[in-house]
Amino acid sequence: MQISEDRISHLSHKILEKLWRDDLADFPDEARALGAIKGAIAGYFAVAEEVDQAVRKKLASYSQAKVPGSRDWEILYQKFAREEMAKKKR
Repeated sequence: MQISEDRISHLSHKILEKLWRDDLADFPDEARALGAIKGAIAGYFAVAEEVDQAVRKKLASYSQAKVPGSRDWEILYQKFAREEMAKKKR
């Protein structure tokens, strides 16, 4: 899933604001904190995109093709996505 730079920026600002408002963290350098949050969000979506591509490739290789959106496809997609994410965490 592609996410725009504007969306990442918006989410980053909301997270920073929530952390500050709920007094969960103080940031001596707000720009640096915002950059770190943006990097984390972008990194997550990059990994999610890799996982999605790997899972779709695996599902496409099945001899009995599953129809995208069907219950069987969704169940297998979730199972394989969890497996791929676990591999990425290592």
